[in-house]
Amino acid sequence: MALKLTRLIWKNALRNKRRTVLTISSAAISLFLLTTLSMVYRALGSPYRGAETSPRLMVRRLSGIVYSMPSSYAARIKTVPGVVAVSPMNWFGGYWVDPKNQFANFAIDPATIFDVIGPPTRIPPDQLQAFQRERIAAVAGQRLVDKYHWKIGDRITLLGSPYRITPELVLRGIFVGGPDDQLYFRYDYFNEALGGHFDQTNLYWIRMEKPELASRVSQAIDAIFRNTDAETKTESENNFLLGFIALLGNVRAMLLMVGSAVGFAILLIVANTMAMSIRERFSEAAVMRALGFRAAHIMGLFVGESLMLTLAGAVVGVGGAKLLFDSLRLTKVSAFVWADLRVRPDTLGFCVAVALLIAVLASGWPAYRASRANLAEALRFAG
Repeated sequence: MALKLTRLIWKNALRNKRRTVLTISSAAISLFLLTTLSMVYRALGSPYRGAETSPRLMVRRLSGIVYSMPSSYAARIKTVPGVVAVSPMNWFGGYWVDPKNQFANFAIDPATIFDVIGPPTRIPPDQLQAFQRERIAAVAGQRLVDKYHWKIGDRITLLGSPYRITPELVLRGIFVGGPDDQLYFRYDYFNEALGGHFDQTNLYWIRMEKPELASRVSQAIDAIFRNTDAETKTESENNFLLGFIALLGNVRAMLLMVGSAVGFAILLIVANTMAMSIRERFSEAAVMRALGFRAAHIMGLFVGESLMLTLAGAVVGVGGAKLLFDSLRLTKVSAFVWADLRVRPDTLGFCVAVALLIAVLASGWPAYRASRANLAEALRFAG
């Protein structure tokens, strides 16, 4: 019986080919949009890939990320048990040649920055030594080098910084892996350009012995600087990035509303199609019942048809979104806060589950009416 019903479902779905194609296409477009919105929503909630196992923390000023801390904090942070490396990070905010060429650039400690980043980031030892020796040296990630066609020895002048200085740098190293869309230059050169007495740091990037120490290390660092003029807040990289995203406003709520509207649109599309299809075959369902088909068979026939159409749309829409965004490699071309902008398995599962739920909701009531209607009235039904 199941095989017969499957054949009937297939034949009924192809009975009106134009309607079937339009329904699948509409569902596919809507589910593509839903998958895209879900992907962005998920990324906004957890932007940093591997955050759960990261052995790194960010230390910033408790009053806000725009305020600085004394450079002397680095030595005191290093004394906290469990901390293996500390590097100051000053967001410089410059661009190269044209304001369109914006990228993340930081003044850092060349002796410790790669100890903090750790694997999988790699830089050739000779290039790292050159960076540590030369006052105006800089290193950049491979993605940034490829984008601007830089090479070792190129001079890079950073313009437009809020610090009102224009450091003239020489590219001495290229690193791969990790945050390879960023450029680092020496904090001592940055401090010197500001008169030699700036001695302030926006952030401290630290590495722990193991991720399990995060809570204890965070509390210990913040306790050291409690009741000082520059109290600190130590948090995971993921939470730090979420702080940046929060500056955009409640974007996730907006995405949730738009996603709900898209889901409702899919429901209307499929419900309209199934209502028309079942209405046209109301008397046909009565004949099938008269021939011995049970009410459950009739319901299964119509709900199965709805599932077939919606799942076909899901394969095209959800699967198409996965293939498209994977081929675009958004994690390779997007900014650091979008480091995990990808269609994850849980996003795929959610969108397919939404499609299944919509298929059942759209066809459930009309199918129930067709399977339970009075036979005499159903046979006289003219549609």
